[in-house]
Amino acid sequence: MRNKEKDEVALVNIDRNPLVLLTSIALSAILDYLSYTFILDLNPWGFVIMIPATFLSFQTIWLLLTPYAMVFDNKLEIKRTLFSNKMLFFTDVKKVGYVKKGSLFISYNDDEVDKINLFGIRASQVDTLKSELEKHVTITLSKRV
Repeated sequence: MRNKEKDEVALVNIDRNPLVLLTSIALSAILDYLSYTFILDLNPWGFVIMIPATFLSFQTIWLLLTPYAMVFDNKLEIKRTLFSNKMLFFTDVKKVGYVKKGSLFISYNDDEVDKINLFGIRASQVDTLKSELEKHVTITLSKRV
């Protein structure tokens, strides 16, 4: 008999910036329209434009369907793009730094500092993300001691 994987439910979802979503939608719509019209006119540039248009369309759909970040009991998942998925486990984090110029600084137990770029996050949820990180890191620090 096979062990079933436990489904994890995110405690907090951090949303994406609507401006980033609208820009992605507009760019993919323009490229899709251009490739479609070029292919109808039997212009070979339509096939060349179709490759980035298809990629950008999948990226846009993925951006619409997934949140920017998800906070779980023991980890944080940051999903910036289709190919960028960063996982941060709270047991490795010593402290959460400050937000400066759209970046969040996190220091780990081995005194390594990591800079997390917050481009694409909704501006009103930057403080929510930082407070949730601080809350979960303090909980794991109290369990370690």
